[in-house]
Amino acid sequence: MLTKVFNFALLFFFFIFTLGAEVFSTQELKERFEKNIRKYRLQNGLRIILMRNGISPSLALYLKIGVGSADEPLEAMGVAHFLEHLLFKGTTKIGTLDYRQEEPYLQQIFTEGERLDELSLQLLNPLLTQEQKSLLEKEKKKAEERLHLWEKLASRFVISEEDSQIYNLAGQVGYNAYTTTDVTNYQIKLPSNRLELWAAMESDRFLEPVFREFYAERRVILEERRLRYDTKPFGLLYELYLSTAFGLSAYGKPVIGYPQNIPYLTYSQTRRFFEEHYHPSQMVIAVVGNLDFEETYKILEKYFSRLPAGKPPSFVPISSLPQKGRRLAWLEQDSTPQFITGFKRPSVHHPDAIAFEVLARLLGEGQTSRLKKRLVLDEKIASQVIVYSSVPGDKLETTFAIFCSLYSEKHYELAEKAIWDELEKVANGTIDPRELEKIKNGYIVDLLETLQTNAGLADNLSYYELMFGDYRVFYRFLDELNKLHVDDLARVAREYFVMEKNTTVYVKPINRDSRGVR
Repeated sequence: MLTKVFNFALLFFFFIFTLGAEVFSTQELKERFEKNIRKYRLQNGLRIILMRNGISPSLALYLKIGVGSADEPLEAMGVAHFLEHLLFKGTTKIGTLDYRQEEPYLQQIFTEGERLDELSLQLLNPLLTQEQKSLLEKEKKKAEERLHLWEKLASRFVISEEDSQIYNLAGQVGYNAYTTTDVTNYQIKLPSNRLELWAAMESDRFLEPVFREFYAERRVILEERRLRYDTKPFGLLYELYLSTAFGLSAYGKPVIGYPQNIPYLTYSQTRRFFEEHYHPSQMVIAVVGNLDFEETYKILEKYFSRLPAGKPPSFVPISSLPQKGRRLAWLEQDSTPQFITGFKRPSVHHPDAIAFEVLARLLGEGQTSRLKKRLVLDEKIASQVIVYSSVPGDKLETTFAIFCSLYSEKHYELAEKAIWDELEKVANGTIDPRELEKIKNGYIVDLLETLQTNAGLADNLSYYELMFGDYRVFYRFLDELNKLHVDDLARVAREYFVMEKNTTVYVKPINRDSRGVR
């Protein structure tokens, strides 16, 4: 039995460490890989990728939807992340003692909540007279009281986190979800014999979602926002970086949204966003583990073919203006000195994408990387340097970004000079081919570690399929990595690491002695 089970990670290990990264055969790897993978497309457009791998009697199940914060209209910033939370609140079958009895109360909650949100928005009008404002506030207070009453009555039927309880009894590991600028992901690992349970529950999640506890969850999101951004200097600095670099465009806002708009995400907005974007044609399922192709496909087809096909969603038409000069911004904050500097770069679909991955490692991966060695170890002016190849997303024009935390505010100029010096060295071609080879090997070793798990394989297969329309683009990236030359890195550095493409934001620490009376 063991000899019949294909383990891609072990094969990959063999290729890299017996043949060497510079000569390993992507074609041979592809041929062996494809023997153990099947791809299907349901009539409604949903794509399914199955991979037989490993000897553990378990499955990694990843479901990705091609929707994230970049798809949101400006008046509904944060709705993609909010929707991800709501889709854990159950269906007509899960999360309720009796949906038939619960439903009338839910209808009243959403009706009253929509009215309350409308009143709240009306009260924002600065041209209201005092009399108008007083009347609206009285009406709002009554609406709040009615909403709380309906929520209390509906709560008698709610079974909180029933989906988690069911999966726990089924032996789940890693049941979770996340939202990015580009995608929303739902994931879990289960014993192989629980596949049908997963297919039934997850298809119901998108077929019959019930946004119960809507207004309570909206308050939860606001608190999450406070903890992750409003009380974290780096969170606020990152938010400033996005708005400075991208303005009022798809990438110019944080995934979670802003505190000014989260309380006004309405039920109708959220429901409309779900209906417009959660289509089967936008979904990819990757299942990796000890599986039978035909049996697994039949189960997935049985349940997910129930999802109705929808028309392709439209995309937010606002894009960032071409950058014609350096952009700078300061954040006054009680914090240690830190800054983010970044350069506009094309999306992951561009031929230079792999070069940015390698440059990020050259400059910031490990203690011997150029920026960490210089700023942290040699000059000792920074406590931390992190280099990101793509911030905040992949599918649109994005940025190559460097985050730096300093010991003193007086080190800003020194740190920036060091960064520009190192970028100029790269642009001038001062990269030893052996250094590049080391980075390539490290990249592949890290990839290997990811692909040693069923979850890592499922995550990568679903990502490449969703982002590029074909998971096989993965092989192309490996080929491009092998062919990458030091001259390619120098050319990319000269073209993109220039002042007119740069955005830099700083924390300006508050001087406690000069803050005055507050």
